[in-house]
Amino acid sequence: MTIDRVEADLLIVGSGFAGLWAAIRAREEGVERVVLVDKASIAMSSQSRLCAGATIYCLPEDDAEVWLRDMVEANGFLSRQPLLEEILESSGDRLRKLEEWGVRYPQDPAGGYLRIPSRGFRHVKMMVMPRFRERVGGSAVADALRRRAIRGGIGRHPRMVVTDLLQRDGRVAGALALDRDTAEPRLFAARAVLLATADCSFRGNYVCTDSTTGDGFRLAFDQGVRLSNMEFLCTNTGSPRFGFEGTGVALKWGGRLLNARHESFMENYHPDANAAEIHELVQAMVRETRAGHGPPFYAEMGEAWQKRIRPALAGIGGFMPINLAKLEAEGVDLARPQEWVPAVQSLRGGVRVGTDGQSDLPGLFAAGMAEALDPGLFNGWSTMRAMGSGERSGRGAAAYLREAGPARPRDDEVAGLAERATAALRPDGAGGLRSDEVIERMHRTMFRPDVSILKSTKALEQGLAEIEGIRVEAAHGLAAEDAHGLAKIHETRSMLLSAEMCLRASLARCESRGSHFRDEYPETDNEGWLAWVNLWRSSEGGMEVEREEVPLESYPIQPQPEGSHA
Repeated sequence: MTIDRVEADLLIVGSGFAGLWAAIRAREEGVERVVLVDKASIAMSSQSRLCAGATIYCLPEDDAEVWLRDMVEANGFLSRQPLLEEILESSGDRLRKLEEWGVRYPQDPAGGYLRIPSRGFRHVKMMVMPRFRERVGGSAVADALRRRAIRGGIGRHPRMVVTDLLQRDGRVAGALALDRDTAEPRLFAARAVLLATADCSFRGNYVCTDSTTGDGFRLAFDQGVRLSNMEFLCTNTGSPRFGFEGTGVALKWGGRLLNARHESFMENYHPDANAAEIHELVQAMVRETRAGHGPPFYAEMGEAWQKRIRPALAGIGGFMPINLAKLEAEGVDLARPQEWVPAVQSLRGGVRVGTDGQSDLPGLFAAGMAEALDPGLFNGWSTMRAMGSGERSGRGAAAYLREAGPARPRDDEVAGLAERATAALRPDGAGGLRSDEVIERMHRTMFRPDVSILKSTKALEQGLAEIEGIRVEAAHGLAAEDAHGLAKIHETRSMLLSAEMCLRASLARCESRGSHFRDEYPETDNEGWLAWVNLWRSSEGGMEVEREEVPLESYPIQPQPEGSHA
């Protein structure tokens, strides 16, 4: 088998905000051969481009310490505070760079930036509607970063599915990828690798998450690298019939959830009622179901739709304005009650890294949604952490490369991995499982309310046994007729591994915190569970689980004594 070879100093897997910032910063730091690979289009098909582009920036007039406490408390004190603090304090510099590159954020009448509160925080504010040329939202920022990367001479390889990382002499040595159109293998020999892939949605029913399949999680796990926060599976809400992103805005600005009896019910579960956090909404929906009051559920936006909600969503850019126009053309009236359901959105775990963005494996870095930073999901925060961690890890990789020697992947290992990566490709596809069948079985397990929302020990244990069984079948039983099907097989295996990690970590955390709720342990236990759950691949190929205490004594933000106020 002939394998094309690409030489790189730094290989970056993923080209959203995190990957682009990492590439740009590494080049600024003097790294000569920076190469971006993406399983779709470079910078043009990522979650970053599809998002609205709302981003948190801490400006000189803001109290960074207050904002840091706000974020740490909202994340249940599981934030890795040194990483979070650096991202927060450097955010203003990234804003200035984006403006130098042509990105513009709206100004308020007083001459400052137009900023609005970030849902989920008490003090933090975010900026919205970034513009670059004719683009608005996440696509504006992504396009500006893409052009900057091209100007910097960064190599770009789209439609490449990375199947395996390579090691030699105890450090990373590159990656093997498959061309998504031809299934031909390609070797990327690299002295350092940076994972900037998306999180994992298990191809669920939340809008715009089809491509978030946990690829970076599997690549890191297979190398024995530790991952954290995999028990935090964030669910959102949306229509079962059409895509909609913006429920948080809608419910905060006048919309409300109704049960099967068309009664508003959130007032019974949380003092913020329909403006409560997303995980509070979906947990209440499950409790209403247990009480016999649903499904179906409905989202009712009423008069607030035309007055406040629609104008806000139509102006934010990204996917939503296009979608609104399409829905209206099809006669969907969002002012009227629409059936609404819980929807899995994002597994918030990732690779455990140090302050330089480096993992347990020398030369392997992570950033963005591939990195374990904190378990929460808040407005404007994912874009902030993606850009900030990308820049930080790009800088860290550059520092590593100043001392690292050449990368020399073993030819025999590369050939063996290439043969394994293409083994499921059969011209007639005969005698094998189909990815869609396996994904459907995974959905039936993972999307049960007692597995993903109000988790019970019995359901988690049963789900784990089911996923383990599916993984065994999928390891050798999946078959594909073409390159597209082969790519789906690798994504399916990533999702199955992510599912197992989620279930094992959920069983390990015997408390409730944020989006992780255990029926048998309904209270947050700061005495026993201010700790991270780490998972990694053992030398025998199994999955190890450990508890790592949060080193609060060395962190600037501590939990306040009961009864005190921030």
